[in-house]
Amino acid sequence: MISAIDSTFVNHLRTFTDKNTGREIRQLTNLPKGAYLGYFRFPKTMPDGRLLASARHDHGNLILIDPDSGDLQLLPHAGWLRLREVDGRLWYLAHRDGQSLRGRKRSTPPNELQLWHVDLPDGDPVMDADLPEDLPGSVVDITADGRHLILDERNDPLANELMPTTCDVDAMTRYFQRERSGATWAYDITTGQSRCLVRTDAVTPFHHDASPTDPPLLRYALDMPESHGQRIWTIRIDGSDQHPIRPQLRGEVTTHEFWWSDPNYIGYTYQDRCGDPNAADHHWAEYTPAQTQIGIADLTGKEIYLSDPINCYHSHLYRSSDGRFVSGEGTDGCSFVHAAAFDFNTTQLDMIPLATIHSHYVPFRGQDVDCNFSADGRHLIYADRPDPDQPRQLYAVAIDL
Repeated sequence: MISAIDSTFVNHLRTFTDKNTGREIRQLTNLPKGAYLGYFRFPKTMPDGRLLASARHDHGNLILIDPDSGDLQLLPHAGWLRLREVDGRLWYLAHRDGQSLRGRKRSTPPNELQLWHVDLPDGDPVMDADLPEDLPGSVVDITADGRHLILDERNDPLANELMPTTCDVDAMTRYFQRERSGATWAYDITTGQSRCLVRTDAVTPFHHDASPTDPPLLRYALDMPESHGQRIWTIRIDGSDQHPIRPQLRGEVTTHEFWWSDPNYIGYTYQDRCGDPNAADHHWAEYTPAQTQIGIADLTGKEIYLSDPINCYHSHLYRSSDGRFVSGEGTDGCSFVHAAAFDFNTTQLDMIPLATIHSHYVPFRGQDVDCNFSADGRHLIYADRPDPDQPRQLYAVAIDL
């Protein structure tokens, strides 16, 4: 059923059995231009359990989907900056002419931008602020109290280009060795003042992700090869308390960081490549002999949990909203979404393949699965493209571990 806005789209639910896992799969969407949940670590769960997803339609680019029934609500908004999961407040950017921007990350265009919010599902849009033309960077996030915008200033000749997607060592080395610098800023909406939090040379800050519960706290990473230096950091909006999360030795890999279900902790994918003679120039974690583990650190940066090696590398590892399960998106040669029961009291994680992924695998990038758990932890929702000529759609598989 489609609600809230008249539309020609019909949501055809389909149930089938996965030939490889034997599990029942539910196809949640069949939209002409496809649907996906957005990057794995972005907040997307509504207070009523529905998930916010991206799906282009006649009225906008967002939908709310019920993981149980498959019911859709089409939203008249083009994109999102951040969803506050506790109350469903959605912040987004728009031009002064009222045209909202599709993506979460956008460079400031020549005309001024505005910051808006709407309380989903049915609230009226509210304009929060006119943004000046001279912001020192692109708007990439907003703090959970709605007060500070996080800005990404990047001096990078390849800023708008994707890293190489083939296993070409020379091409990847040139990409990482390119000249670049960057900075992270916090813009105070109430005062109109900007503060530079981080400035770097030879690398740039990215993966900015404000704490969902502690507004002055920001997590970010540096865009270096993961085994070459300290990747994950946190800093306060006033510029204080900058420190590394899970200090690394050269050769150790921490990557694909995310807020744990308790945001006093930060999760990440870990590999130990200290003894790997190829770690300096072989940057594809999925093709290294190192085993993959999931790590969790507290906000001081101390690692408080490290799992035993799991079954394979996973493009992303994530957690359920209550921390009872972790998910994995598989890798080249193991194209399944996985789930495992999680308990801080044991380091064993039994990753069970639940559903086959058919999308083409791209080195370093994976298969655009971006799976997430339903709010009640009963289902894993993921994107797949069984037909390479058709857009990806959303699917659900039950978690019965």
